[in-house]
Order: sequence, then structure tokens, then C-alpha cells
Amino acid sequence: MNLICFSHYTCGGLLTDIFNQTFSKEAPNGGINSIKHSLGKIGDSDTVFDQFDPTQFDLLAAQLQTVCNKDEWVSTHCWPGILDLSMFDQVISVTTTTHRSKLYRWTRAYYHYYEKSDPWLAVSGQARIDKERETSKNYLIPFLPTQGKNIINIEFADIVETSTEFLKLTTGLDTAHHMDRWKKINHFLYSNELWNSTPFRRFYEAESETLLDRCYVYE
Repeated sequence: MNLICFSHYTCGGLLTDIFNQTFSKEAPNGGINSIKHSLGKIGDSDTVFDQFDPTQFDLLAAQLQTVCNKDEWVSTHCWPGILDLSMFDQVISVTTTTHRSKLYRWTRAYYHYYEKSDPWLAVSGQARIDKERETSKNYLIPFLPTQGKNIINIEFADIVETSTEFLKLTTGLDTAHHMDRWKKINHFLYSNELWNSTPFRRFYEAESETLLDRCYVYE
């Protein structure tokens, strides 16, 4: 059995479909509704899920080994740095160490969740700006690489941009129709206006406040 580790909104469903060579339906939240991509989940967090009891995951993984085929891939939100990965043949970790990966992740979350959520729709003006800026700070926290003989780390941005790194990782697999659909669902990531968009502005403001340790000044 193989494992994909990813933080929310970083292509867990897409990758699970690609590596299992399935084609699941689109999920309401803008993701891919792959059953296998939820089998290893024991929880999540607003940022990176690295505070959990690893024995809870171990028990679940042991159960999954009895029902999953050797070559199947399952996914989890757990950060792999504190997991016992010896029971898995291969592990892929989708990292968000770069500014680009963090921005892509936050932008997906913004458009697929925050623009559709009732509590957010009820907020406007400066209160809305403040809420967006503070929430985007969660996405500044990186999903860090993990070292191990059976682990492959790949940046989320490499998947979004279908880079050489991503194409090497998926050599021999049919990725074209998966990526075509995913790019249509997430068309805003490929817009020329991305770097002038609302989520980008909020992300910059959050990054500025965090790194400079002072409030962002609006006109």
C-alpha cells in the first residue's frame, strides 16, 4: 500500500485518482471526490495537521492494509514527519515550502470555500478584509518536506504548473484528462490577474504583518 500526505486544498484527491488510475467525480468544494483520498484521514487543522496522536494513524493504516491492494494509494492530511512510514511501499508528500505553493493553496481555499461559505458572505467592508487577511495567515505555515528512503517530496506549485518534476513523478500514468479537468475547476489559478487578485492582496498583507511584526496600513 502507498500513501499520499497533503494539507487541505493541495491536490490530494487529484493525485490519488492519478496514481490509482481512477476518475472520480468533482466534489462540491472544488476538489476531486476520490474515496481513497479520504481513507487515511484522522483529522485536519486550519493550517498544517502536525498535532495528532500518531498511534491513531497507525491503527487506521493497519486496518487499511487488510482491505487495500498492495499497489493502491490512500491519502491523509497528517504531516508525515511524525508517522511510522515503514508499512508503506511509497509515500508522496505534497509540500508547501515556497511562496508560490502557499499562495496557490490559499487562493484555492479562498475561491472554493471562503467565497461560498454563509458566515463569510455575511461579512463585508473592512471587516471582510480583516477576516480574509487573518485567515490567510494560516496558509503561510508550510507543509515541510520529510526525509526517508520511501518518501518523495513534491511542491504543490509543481503540480499546479505541471512542471517537469511533476511529469517525472507521474511517468507512465495517464495525467492529461485529470489535469485538463482540474485546471478548468481551478481556472483562477491560471488567470493573468492572479497576482492582482483579492486573495493575493490578502496574502501579501498577511505575510507583511507576520514578517514585519506590525499592522498593515490601509489607505
